Amino acid sequence: MMVEEFEFYRKVRANYCNVAFKVLFTYRLSHRHNKTAVAHGSFSCGVNAHTQTLEYTLNLKTEPIQRPYSESGTFLFSSVYKEIPSQVIEYENYPIHKQRYRVPITYDWHDCVRSGAKSGINAISIQALLRKRTLHGTDDEPIDAILKVTKLQFDW
Repeated sequence: MMVEEFEFYRKVRANYCNVAFKVLFTYRLSHRHNKTAVAHGSFSCGVNAHTQTLEYTLNLKTEPIQRPYSESGTFLFSSVYKEIPSQVIEYENYPIHKQRYRVPITYDWHDCVRSGAKSGINAISIQALLRKRTLHGTDDEPIDAILKVTKLQFDW
């Protein structure tokens, strides 16, 4: 089944605009204790006909991330976990992935768009985005909360 390029552009915009997804991730709360949080996001796929690429952009917003000050000490090691006041990690219209498509479009273009979304928006890329934004403590110093993505689920 062949699809004209203009029709392909219209169908991609109509079917893959603001596709929702959910991310489950953890962050370090205290010694040996992680807390689970959720981030809600959506992605849109657009077609750049001049370069024959599919361009994916995403919106992502986490639940508030916060932790109290805590200390943990043993005979050999001690750990201090500085306080993180309530913060949200947010991205809007962030370009996450580009993928070329073939012309003429005689193939299943839905699979092409979905495979591009899955290769560009995955647990590794979302974890990199979450770690890219630095969380700050009460003294405005950067703090590593040891964020780790555990699950990514698309709402096709």
